Amino acid sequence: MSPQIHSQILIKNFLTVFLPLSALVGGILGTIYYQQIQTEKVVLKTNELGKVDLQTKVISGDFHSVVSDLIVISRQNELQGILKRVDGEQQALSKEFLLFSRYKKLYDQIRFLDQSGKEVVRVNFKQGEPEIVPEEKLQVQAKRYWFNDTLRLNQGQVFVSPLDLNIERGQVEQPLKPMICFGTPVFDSRGQKRGIVVLNYFGSKLLDNFNQALANATSQGMLLNADGYWLKGAKSEDEWGFMFPDRKNRTFGKTFPQAWQQISQKESGQFQTAEGMFTFTTVYPLVEGQKSSTGAGQAFAASQNQIDTKSYHWKIVSWVSPETLATKSNRFLSQLLLLYAGLVGLIGIGSWLLARASVNRQMAQEELRQSEAQLRELVEREKILKTCLSSQIRNSLDLNTILSTVVGEVRELLQIDRCQFLWCNKEDESTSFELSQQACAPDLPEPLGCSPIQNVEALSEAVLEGNLLCFDDIATDSWLDSRNRNLLVTLGFKSLLTVSVQTQSGRLGVIVCEHSRALRSWSDDEVELIRGVADQLAIAIDQAQLYNQSRDATAAATAQAEQLNQALHNLKETQAQLIQTEKMSSLGQLVAGVAHEINNPVNFIYGNLTHVNEYTLGLLQLVELYQKSNPNPTSEVQAHIEAIDLDFMAEDLPKILVSMKMGANRIREIVLSLRNFSRLDEADMKPVNIHEGIDSTLLILQNRFKQTPGNTGIEIVKEYGDIPLVECYAGQLNQVFMNLISNAIDALDSCNSQRTAEDIEANPSQIIIRTKLRNSDRITVQIVDNGPGMTEVVKQRLFDPFFTTKAAGKGTGLGLAISAQIVTEKHNGAIWCISEPGQGAEFWVEIPIQQSSKLATASTTTLSRL
Repeated sequence: MSPQIHSQILIKNFLTVFLPLSALVGGILGTIYYQQIQTEKVVLKTNELGKVDLQTKVISGDFHSVVSDLIVISRQNELQGILKRVDGEQQALSKEFLLFSRYKKLYDQIRFLDQSGKEVVRVNFKQGEPEIVPEEKLQVQAKRYWFNDTLRLNQGQVFVSPLDLNIERGQVEQPLKPMICFGTPVFDSRGQKRGIVVLNYFGSKLLDNFNQALANATSQGMLLNADGYWLKGAKSEDEWGFMFPDRKNRTFGKTFPQAWQQISQKESGQFQTAEGMFTFTTVYPLVEGQKSSTGAGQAFAASQNQIDTKSYHWKIVSWVSPETLATKSNRFLSQLLLLYAGLVGLIGIGSWLLARASVNRQMAQEELRQSEAQLRELVEREKILKTCLSSQIRNSLDLNTILSTVVGEVRELLQIDRCQFLWCNKEDESTSFELSQQACAPDLPEPLGCSPIQNVEALSEAVLEGNLLCFDDIATDSWLDSRNRNLLVTLGFKSLLTVSVQTQSGRLGVIVCEHSRALRSWSDDEVELIRGVADQLAIAIDQAQLYNQSRDATAAATAQAEQLNQALHNLKETQAQLIQTEKMSSLGQLVAGVAHEINNPVNFIYGNLTHVNEYTLGLLQLVELYQKSNPNPTSEVQAHIEAIDLDFMAEDLPKILVSMKMGANRIREIVLSLRNFSRLDEADMKPVNIHEGIDSTLLILQNRFKQTPGNTGIEIVKEYGDIPLVECYAGQLNQVFMNLISNAIDALDSCNSQRTAEDIEANPSQIIIRTKLRNSDRITVQIVDNGPGMTEVVKQRLFDPFFTTKAAGKGTGLGLAISAQIVTEKHNGAIWCISEPGQGAEFWVEIPIQQSSKLATASTTTLSRL
């Protein structure tokens, strides 16, 4: 065979083997590369959407927190004291503002201004500490746009200014101080608008929280206003362009025109252009009841326009640059190209050797088939493992599930005795390894109870340095010294493969593949396979941790919102109780005032009636003597006697005086009852006659239960026992009796409206009031009616605030709640109800005679009828 023919055959055989194998390896590596890139894109897009959503929640949470602070500040008791011109309340409010500012450290200024724009109280936050501004330095802010915009709001509404930089003397303050002004009007107890409360919120706090949501992120987070100006951007010199004349053209739209066209027209989305990948959403910080404006172009100018909740919005944009997108894919591509080059070189050398071995053609072809089959098997195994892991990771974000899947799949694919994943924990200068997940062969006679990493210091140090360790035969490996070799052999290890897993969060893990029953030779493909699994596992761990962080942040925000809602509910409940108490107090003051004003003229009339009676009798006797001494009066006198009917007058005048005295005495009794009911002169606890308080209450309510042409009337039955004087707050206890008897009358009236006249006549309405001494140290008052009764469900909620069974507008639901509070908290007593449907209702009030002997149970109780 000539050299030329030999060369031709050699080249032909070489190309016949080399080209198909090179193409096959290239196709497999290309498929792996494509799947890896797609997986990384999905993970990146998911992460970016999560980051933008987290930033949205951060901004909304900050706004909600500031508005809550504003509402709390505007409802300070000291503020209402200033409105009522109470002495010392201005200083007290200043101290409250000072403490609030020192605790929050979020507000540059906290101010209360009256209707004229004059600052009444102001606290500034300077150099990390708040300070109260002296009265002589307080200013008039009537020309500020935020003052006028806030003052025109209704009660409960909040004004929020645009986020911009603080301006002092017409210039932007340096260093830059981002600021948002929050304000709400203040109303006095009569509903009159008396001024505003203003919080100047440090906008830098919001921007810092915005940045922290993107900590350790590969993307660049940006916050834009509605016009596309950067509030927080990639470069600080591009920010706040609308505040500086030389930055008017530095907008997001100028830098990224193609991206801005989509972002400005849509609420949210995600897209990729030649400028990179953009993930964005629109934030509407304002909620219902909050107002804003465009602000003023000059320091003392009015707002240019008012803004609704939809017009006040920002754009959150997360930008991944083309370089960042390409970095990871290029790194993986370079690794694949190196692998491909190595494989192509090996294929080329093998093909050339096979072509030259023309003498052993059949043997060479068989070896080639075996080599090709092994290569296909290894590549296929790697593809199957990565595909399976990618699917499992995408289907679960639970870290334990991901780790359990990895060790199980690796052990199954490589057919090894045991696969472990351990976390490396560094504390000061010590290092420990914690077993997280492991998978053992089902036929392993006795699984090892330890990990080699935990027992061999040399292995631990190698893992900390990120080195890959591969031991085909531990007993003969030269890398280990004799002591460590003997220790591993004693523990039962024969072959070992370890690879470190380094996450972006800084946590370090390690995958350990062990063989204890026989020696295991680790091929280069298996080593590379474990390396690839470690890289993919690191991505999955970071993704799971990010998901957990997002979920924790969401849970914290939800818990805070629930706490705020509960606090608001408690505040409303307390406010309503205070209003009801104030109404009853006002009623007591009115009753006492009327009683006092009536008492003086009635006493005057009553006292003078005796003298009038004496004078009248004297005059009548004088007339009678004149008649006897002059039996024949003149015609003129006789005519006047007949005109005035002197005989009837002499007989009727004493009767009239007696009737007037009886009427005046009745008025005195009513006045005394009114004073007994109000008890304003007995604010302190003192011994009183309970029966007098009940009688006073009945006298006041007399017109409601007496019989009238349109009302059948209610019979009042008094069954008073022999009880001593009781130490109590008489006025408050009378309020309890008023509530209980009024409720009984309402129940009976409601029941009578549904009954016939015959039924009412056969079973008339009745209220029984019993008092008795119990166990010599306390007394009970029973108020019993024969009304419709109540169900068990109603009884369980009877003393709850705002619960009422009356029609809308006829009851607040606070009468029994306040009565229970008076009895249990003020008098250390108990109040309960016994009732069934159709059986009427009994209310029991039990209080100690002396407050030194408290009841064993000082709480409201609902019992069933015995």
